Amino acid sequence: MKKHIPLILSIVLLAGCTAKNMETEITVFQSTVPAVYTGKVKRKLPDGEGTALLDQNASVKGLFEKGVWISGEAENVPYRVTYQDQTYSGSYTGEAADQLPSGNGVFESESFSYNGTWNNGLPEGTGTITADSFRINTTSEMLEGSYTGEVRQGLAEGSGTFVYEESGHEVQMTGVFAGNQFDGRMIRTIRYSDTVRSYPVFYQKGSLVPSAAAMISYMEGMRNESYCLSEAETSFILDHSDLFEGNETDGKTEYNQNFDYDGFQEGKEPSLFLIRQAEIRSIQRYKPYAGSDTVTSMIVQNADGWYHLVFAYSVDEADRGDTVDIGILPFCRSTLTSPEQDYPAIDAAGTAVWIR
Repeated sequence: MKKHIPLILSIVLLAGCTAKNMETEITVFQSTVPAVYTGKVKRKLPDGEGTALLDQNASVKGLFEKGVWISGEAENVPYRVTYQDQTYSGSYTGEAADQLPSGNGVFESESFSYNGTWNNGLPEGTGTITADSFRINTTSEMLEGSYTGEVRQGLAEGSGTFVYEESGHEVQMTGVFAGNQFDGRMIRTIRYSDTVRSYPVFYQKGSLVPSAAAMISYMEGMRNESYCLSEAETSFILDHSDLFEGNETDGKTEYNQNFDYDGFQEGKEPSLFLIRQAEIRSIQRYKPYAGSDTVTSMIVQNADGWYHLVFAYSVDEADRGDTVDIGILPFCRSTLTSPEQDYPAIDAAGTAVWIR
């Protein structure tokens, strides 16, 4: 009987056995790390089903081969992922196959996180992402900022929020994305100084679609903004009071100008310009303070498609849908200038001369 014992022991060693809390080294995500292993072993190496506890509360379980973790589930395992040409170091929790994240999983780092499906170690399929560095394409430019929302095949797809900087101001776009582009109704929110303004915009495959409803909604929100006149403009009004009584002849002869919408900046000497054949798209009347004259606030669109927010005194007969000519004295620069340039419009118009 004793002659057969060595043969039996050899067979047991070849077939493998089970270890408990064995200190060893294993390969996880192509890196060799120390571990405390419990599970099947062969030739003193983890081989078969098992669990390995790693440093910093990380662990893996599943199938091992010759000391290499092949597939199973990971928890808080250190991992590096490359996304949009950026490499992030963080931790991965989720499914794995072929020694890499694959299936459903979560990656977290200080500036990037992804919760969704993976393939061959990379985010692929449907998931939710938060990235401090992200690129969105429009038909005119590539925008760089941060994105939080749904992705598919590595691209923004579905509902999300993209935040970027434009002319020194923070712009937030919230809505529908497709193929890493704005696509559908978006809410554009701009923060500058102490002002936050939101209004809807519409895109189709990264291209801005002009929308009267969106422009009117935006400009209606400006009606409650504070506005002022510069000293030069105040002097102009006092020196030309006849114009502000509806003198049509003076308005059309002395002050008719070709207005440069894109290049407009308030000069030292303000002057009037005309808005011709403007359709009133929205109108309100109110008294800014007790005992004041009634102010008529109008959003008008001229024949070229430009929008204007107009404040005028003593305009009683105008109504929505009317077509009118208006003489405008722009407001002071502090109100006129603003970063929104999605639509052809003077964002804050001015004190008005009503051309009857």
